[in-house]
Order: sequence, then C-alpha cells, then structure tokens
Amino acid sequence: MQIIGDSSSRDGHILAIETATTTARVALLDRGGVRRAAREATAERHSSNLLRLCDEVLREAGIAPANLDAIACGAGPGSFTGLRVGLAVGKGLALPTARPFLLVSSLAALALDILNAADTLRPGTAAPIAVPCIDAGKGQIYAGLFRADGANLVASVGEEWVLAPGELLAAEPVGAALRIGGNGADRYAAIIDAARAGRSDARRLDIAGPTAESLGRLALLRLARGEADSLESAVPAYGRAPDITKPKRG
Repeated sequence: MQIIGDSSSRDGHILAIETATTTARVALLDRGGVRRAAREATAERHSSNLLRLCDEVLREAGIAPANLDAIACGAGPGSFTGLRVGLAVGKGLALPTARPFLLVSSLAALALDILNAADTLRPGTAAPIAVPCIDAGKGQIYAGLFRADGANLVASVGEEWVLAPGELLAAEPVGAALRIGGNGADRYAAIIDAARAGRSDARRLDIAGPTAESLGRLALLRLARGEADSLESAVPAYGRAPDITKPKRG
C-alpha cells in the first residue's frame, strides 16, 4: 500500500468495479457516496462486457476517466477469472490517467449490502452480524462475519473462511442476530436452511451483491485517508490458490 496526497476536499467521482461473482457490477459514485450511474451484466466471462459497462457508466454521468478521483476494484475472494479481469480493467484505466487505485474486500462490500438490507431490530435486541457468502466452487463458500461500524461502515469480526456450506453455522456464534446472504448462500440455500433449523438468531436474506455501490463507499473511506494500492503489486485475494494444471509431456 502507498500513501497519496489527501484529496478529500475536492469534488469528484470514483469508479467502482466488482467482479467476484458471475455478475459484473460497475458504479460511479460522487465523493459523498451517492450513486451517479450503475450497470451490471451476468456472463460466463466478464472480459466480454466489463469495458462496455465502464464506458456506459462514464458516458451516462458525463465523466472522462482522466477526471475521476480514483478507481476501485473488488479484491475478492471469488471467481479467479472474474477477479483477474476486474483488476486488469481497473489497472488499465488507472495507469494512463495516474488515478489512485484501491482494492476493497468483496466480502466486506457484500456485508455492507446485507447490513443495509437487514430488518430494523426492536429495542433491546442484538445488533445484526452480517454473514456474507460468496460461491467458491468445489462445493464450498467464502464467508466471514462483519458488524456495522459507524466510522468504517463495516468491521470484520474474526477471520474469513473457505468452508463447506453445511459447516457455516457451526463456525458462527450462537445468540447473535446473524444475517446471511450472497450468491454462495443462494446456491446452497437448502443446506444452509437445514443447518439453521432451530436457530431463531440466524436468517438468510435475498441479497444481490456484492454491489459496486458498497464497494465504492468502502473505497471512498480509504481514499479519504490518503491510501492507494500499487498498480505493480496489487493482486486479488483469491481465498485459495487457483487450480493450475501443468501440461503433460509428450
């Protein structure tokens, strides 16, 4: 991570790119975190549409890449190919314009989506804990625990995991108001619902995310602190090592 000059006093915009799942999401936010434009598309390979989504968002808002304050990308964990495409496009936009480049945890962005959608709790009840779940393939999910944090929007409660969906609730505290969501929770809904049977503290929500809006708002906090990531060394947080098959010798 490198430190850049503080530009929090200037008006401007941030472009947020999220590609951890099969849905690529792009949003343009102003420095107050208000969405100016957004697009999304679901495809097997994000390379077929991600640049188009970025172009449409920028054109709708009338903002040129060189006039952005920063470019943010979801760091993962998530789809290996999707994350690589997202970072390649983000770096490609940041390099010629010399814009700050920021990575944000895709699980943290999804947690913010969950907390924003969580039902209002009655006085005296426990504050909700978000349990973002992103499909990891191979019958597993990436997951973590996050709580609301006024200054930072969300704060991690412990480590992030890659685990079987049936093990999810076994790793979570009993008695907390758990709100579970994400494409990993959707894919394994039957397994997770069976595991939470009898636990009134756990609820699975229908959440479309991680959204580029939540990603952008978390990135704006980093930008306000004068932070940025190196274009040379920034890499996705895959969650586990990618599968690499060596070619067979003839």
